[in-house]
Amino acid sequence: LSDSPQLSRNCSGNHTISTPSLHCFVPQEKLKPGYLKEIPEILKCFSEFLGKRPWFAGDKLTYVDFLAYDVLDRNRIFEPKCLDEFPNLKDFITRFEGLKKISAYMKSSRFHPNPMFLKIAVWGNK
Repeated sequence: LSDSPQLSRNCSGNHTISTPSLHCFVPQEKLKPGYLKEIPEILKCFSEFLGKRPWFAGDKLTYVDFLAYDVLDRNRIFEPKCLDEFPNLKDFITRFEGLKKISAYMKSSRFHPNPMFLKIAVWGNK
């Protein structure tokens, strides 16, 4: 979702934030504190965009929700408490993981939560 032009335009017009995915792939651990400071503003943008809808593009599940889940889940792994201030995002995660096929996949032996990134990534491959 970080590469979604619509969300990027929406966020960049309202907030001075950087694209979340850019920081996740930088291997320097020293950038982590700066990113941790940015997470609340980034997630606020996601939360406001989602609003009270069940899915990011409306009332029906779309590929956008898979992208949003990926971004939110990676941030949740990076900082487990990051969604605490955003109940609609937590509900989105629960709703997404509760989908029959997603839930079955996540419980299967095919599901591998790590490594999140390529082997060259620092924090994603620890």
